[in-house]
Amino acid sequence: MNLDQTISDLSTLPIGDRLRVVHAIWDTLPDDVDLSTTPEQQAELDRRLAAHRDDPSSAISHDELMRRINNRR
Repeated sequence: MNLDQTISDLSTLPIGDRLRVVHAIWDTLPDDVDLSTTPEQQAELDRRLAAHRDDPSSAISHDELMRRINNRR
């Protein structure tokens, strides 16, 4: 199996099907897999949270997020 080709093939599926693949793969992960963030990821999360706390008006609603995502297609 060529993983790069498989990923390329999967990327042509409709979004709903791709999400099903993601969920199916996620469900195969062992329960004890380490999902902790790296120090760099944690620093970025902290930075974003601080930015939001400094200016909550910069956030967008879930509906607005979905509209922007759908408009990119």
